[in-house]
Amino acid sequence: MEQDRQLHSDAKGPRVDVFLLTKPPFSERARFCMRLISLSENAVLYLAGDGVYMLLEEALEDLPLNRIVACQEDLEARGVQAKDKTVVLVDFYERLVDDAMNEENKLYAF
Repeated sequence: MEQDRQLHSDAKGPRVDVFLLTKPPFSERARFCMRLISLSENAVLYLAGDGVYMLLEEALEDLPLNRIVACQEDLEARGVQAKDKTVVLVDFYERLVDDAMNEENKLYAF
Protein backbone atom coordinates (compact mmCIF):
# COMPACT_ATOMS: atom_id res chain seq x y z
CA MET A 1 0.00 0.00 0.00
CA GLU A 2 2.84 2.39 0.82
CA GLN A 3 4.45 1.63 -2.54
CA ASP A 4 1.09 2.32 -4.21
CA ARG A 5 0.98 5.79 -2.62
CA GLN A 6 4.52 6.49 -3.76
CA LEU A 7 3.60 5.70 -7.36
CA HIS A 8 1.04 8.45 -7.50
CA SER A 9 2.32 11.98 -7.75
CA ASP A 10 -1.13 13.44 -7.11
CA ALA A 11 -0.35 13.98 -3.45
CA LYS A 12 0.62 17.56 -2.69
CA GLY A 13 4.32 17.79 -3.20
CA PRO A 14 6.87 18.99 -5.70
CA ARG A 15 5.96 19.30 -9.35
CA VAL A 16 6.88 16.23 -11.38
CA ASP A 17 8.01 16.12 -14.99
CA VAL A 18 6.25 13.09 -16.49
CA PHE A 19 7.98 11.66 -19.58
CA LEU A 20 6.18 9.11 -21.78
CA LEU A 21 8.55 7.35 -24.16
CA THR A 22 7.22 4.99 -26.84
CA LYS A 23 10.18 5.20 -29.26
CA PRO A 24 13.16 2.79 -29.45
CA PRO A 25 16.46 3.77 -27.77
CA PHE A 26 18.37 4.94 -30.83
CA SER A 27 15.64 7.11 -32.30
CA GLU A 28 16.09 10.87 -32.40
CA ARG A 29 12.99 11.31 -30.20
CA ALA A 30 14.37 8.96 -27.52
CA ARG A 31 17.70 10.80 -27.46
CA PHE A 32 15.86 14.13 -27.12
CA CYS A 33 13.76 12.68 -24.28
CA MET A 34 16.92 11.55 -22.44
CA ARG A 35 18.44 15.03 -22.81
CA LEU A 36 15.33 16.65 -21.31
CA ILE A 37 15.28 14.16 -18.44
CA SER A 38 18.91 14.99 -17.66
CA LEU A 39 17.82 18.63 -17.17
CA SER A 40 14.86 17.77 -14.95
CA GLU A 41 15.05 17.86 -11.18
CA ASN A 42 12.03 15.62 -10.58
CA ALA A 43 11.51 13.25 -13.52
CA VAL A 44 9.31 10.19 -13.85
CA LEU A 45 9.77 8.04 -16.96
CA TYR A 46 6.88 5.98 -18.32
CA LEU A 47 7.93 3.37 -20.90
CA ALA A 48 5.43 1.89 -23.36
CA GLY A 49 5.61 0.35 -26.83
CA ASP A 50 9.17 0.23 -28.15
CA GLY A 51 10.15 2.55 -25.31
CA VAL A 52 10.49 -0.51 -23.05
CA TYR A 53 13.71 -1.32 -24.92
CA MET A 54 15.24 1.58 -22.97
CA LEU A 55 15.46 -0.84 -20.03
CA LEU A 56 18.22 -2.61 -21.97
CA GLU A 57 20.28 0.59 -21.98
CA GLU A 58 22.65 1.41 -19.13
CA ALA A 59 22.18 5.12 -19.86
CA LEU A 60 19.04 5.15 -17.71
CA GLU A 61 21.12 4.50 -14.60
CA ASP A 62 22.91 7.84 -14.99
CA LEU A 63 19.73 9.91 -15.29
CA PRO A 64 18.14 11.80 -12.38
CA LEU A 65 14.93 9.74 -12.34
CA ASN A 66 12.60 9.50 -9.36
CA ARG A 67 11.04 6.39 -10.82
CA ILE A 68 10.74 4.34 -13.99
CA VAL A 69 7.35 2.83 -14.79
CA ALA A 70 6.93 0.23 -17.54
CA CYS A 71 3.87 -1.29 -19.19
CA GLN A 72 3.69 -4.99 -18.34
CA GLU A 73 1.93 -5.89 -21.59
CA ASP A 74 4.63 -4.21 -23.70
CA LEU A 75 7.46 -5.81 -21.70
CA GLU A 76 5.95 -9.26 -22.23
CA ALA A 77 5.26 -8.66 -25.93
CA ARG A 78 8.92 -7.70 -26.52
CA GLY A 79 10.53 -10.19 -24.14
CA VAL A 80 12.19 -7.45 -22.09
CA GLN A 81 12.91 -7.96 -18.39
CA ALA A 82 12.41 -5.07 -15.99
CA LYS A 83 15.31 -4.03 -13.79
CA ASP A 84 15.14 -3.70 -10.00
CA LYS A 85 14.32 0.01 -9.95
CA THR A 86 11.53 -0.34 -12.52
CA VAL A 87 7.89 -0.49 -11.46
CA VAL A 88 5.89 -2.76 -13.78
CA LEU A 89 2.18 -2.05 -13.91
CA VAL A 90 -0.82 -3.83 -15.36
CA ASP A 91 -2.81 -0.59 -15.00
CA PHE A 92 -0.03 1.41 -16.65
CA TYR A 93 -2.23 3.80 -18.62
CA GLU A 94 -4.50 4.51 -15.66
CA ARG A 95 -1.46 5.53 -13.60
CA LEU A 96 -0.07 7.60 -16.46
CA VAL A 97 -3.35 9.50 -16.74
CA ASP A 98 -3.37 10.06 -12.97
CA ASP A 99 0.10 11.62 -13.14
CA ALA A 100 -0.69 13.59 -16.29
CA MET A 101 -3.92 15.04 -14.89
CA ASN A 102 -2.24 16.47 -11.81
CA GLU A 103 -2.24 20.21 -12.45
CA GLU A 104 1.19 20.57 -10.81
CA ASN A 105 2.84 18.16 -13.26
CA LYS A 106 4.08 18.61 -16.80
CA LEU A 107 3.76 15.84 -19.41
CA TYR A 108 6.23 15.29 -22.24
CA ALA A 109 5.43 12.60 -24.81
CA PHE A 110 7.92 11.06 -27.21
